[in-house]
Amino acid sequence: MKTRQNRILVAALLAAVLVSLPDSALAAEPGGDKWGVWLTIGRFFNLAVLIGILVRVGRKPVSAFFASRAQSIRDRIAQAEAARRAAEAKLAEMEARMSGLDREIGELRAAAESAAAEEARRLLAEAERDAEKIVSRARVEIQGMTRAAQLELRSHAAELSVGLAESLIRREINDDDRKRLFGRFVATLEKGKEKR
Repeated sequence: MKTRQNRILVAALLAAVLVSLPDSALAAEPGGDKWGVWLTIGRFFNLAVLIGILVRVGRKPVSAFFASRAQSIRDRIAQAEAARRAAEAKLAEMEARMSGLDREIGELRAAAESAAAEEARRLLAEAERDAEKIVSRARVEIQGMTRAAQLELRSHAAELSVGLAESLIRREINDDDRKRLFGRFVATLEKGKEKR
């Protein structure tokens, strides 16, 4: 069926090209060309053969590509449909829970109203004490962690400063500077001995 359609399509294209040619193209060329219209027909025949070969060779890969693309699109549509159905099911489930939740809230409210006021005050006071203890512990822990972090940061900063200073000194001091510093150190030691 497809082969027949392809042949009809090629014949129709060939006929359309031949019909659209001006009459002068079908006549012999003015230079006395002996082939005349047969040369043009031969060229169109070659074109038709080339198109036929391209259609024959390219049909399978192109059709396979479009088939796989269509299947991919169908798969994505199926996945989207499944996701939509799952979302609708979840929505229905959540709505059912919400309606049940309203009923449960009403029951809990009635039970809470029926409880004694003294019990509520006692629970509230106990909860406040527990909350204060938790907050107090958290503050103490945060302060301890803050102090430890500050000490660690200071220690790290000191190490970095010493390392930086050492590298600067090593880079900036030459042999003459070292001799001069050593001489000053020796002079300071000698002064210290004289004072004793």
